[in-house]
Amino acid sequence: MGRVSRPGGAVAPAIAVRSAPPAPPRRLHGVDVLRGLAVVGMLVVDNRGNGSIAAQWHHAAWDGLHVADVVFPAFLLVVGVSMPFSRRADRPRAVLLRVLRLAVLGFLVVTAKYGPGTVGAGVLGHIAGAYLLCWALLRLPRPVQPLAAAGVLTGLTVLTVLGGAGPEHSWARTLDEAIGLSFSAEAPHAFLGSAVTVYLGVLAGRALQSGTGRAVLLRLGGGGALLVVAGLALAPLVPVNKRLWSPSFVLVTGGLAVLALATLHWLVDQRGFRRPLRPVEALGLNAIVAFVLSEVVFRAVLSGTVQPQVDRWVGAVAGATFSAWAYPAASVAVIWAVCAGLARRGVVVRV
Repeated sequence: MGRVSRPGGAVAPAIAVRSAPPAPPRRLHGVDVLRGLAVVGMLVVDNRGNGSIAAQWHHAAWDGLHVADVVFPAFLLVVGVSMPFSRRADRPRAVLLRVLRLAVLGFLVVTAKYGPGTVGAGVLGHIAGAYLLCWALLRLPRPVQPLAAAGVLTGLTVLTVLGGAGPEHSWARTLDEAIGLSFSAEAPHAFLGSAVTVYLGVLAGRALQSGTGRAVLLRLGGGGALLVVAGLALAPLVPVNKRLWSPSFVLVTGGLAVLALATLHWLVDQRGFRRPLRPVEALGLNAIVAFVLSEVVFRAVLSGTVQPQVDRWVGAVAGATFSAWAYPAASVAVIWAVCAGLARRGVVVRV
């Protein structure tokens, strides 16, 4: 312990003052609710009882946008929102391990659904690819990052215009088939565009990190509206298309997701309207559990024989439309029960 001199020559022990560790960042429950709503949307789209469910819960056949097409971009945007708050995003080893775990788990899920020997990224592989590319983008100086993201969208626009954007002929199909994969919205051609979707989430996360109250709502609301307008303006040149993950699709769906985030941040985090949304929040806290359970139990195991039989029985009793909604509602209830049980025990499964 050191000493300090008092006036008059007296010497007294110096007291070492240690600064208190910084308080952990306040959890933004609105982000968890948005992630949970994306999970609910996924369960409705993937586990619908039959084709009689409303058209908006089917993916658009090609060009166009349905509610079903916004679900996954909203989830990817939340992946990006979390990155500024995560210490893992600053550690290359942790990032690469996360990408590897997502890819391996995605491979296992695809194998469970379609059988051994199936080659495909799947949803989790898509998340891994988009996350890795966005992380690489974030290694650039911050002022350069939005320019690089805009450059990616410009390059994809040129590719789409020159390489075609039809169902049977497009640059995306050509690329996927050239590397030996089937063309789909989850194939590698989509990783660049979806990495920009994740980056839009990073920008939203930075806004939440740096702003408070009305200021952050204005930034999020204005930014989301601007993205939607920019995407619609680009649509005549490059159609809004999920399977291509076209630049206009990135902008429109990213803007809609940011607007949803702003709404939920105001409602849940600023106005305190959290209690009625806790069931959705529970799904958002353990989204990876919800996804894997849905894919393995409801799609891989039950969809072959059990689901059609349930649909026929319920449809005969209550009609096809009721049955179309009843099966996804049951999947939401079952998976929510698991996630709520984990939440009550403080268990959050991360990959």
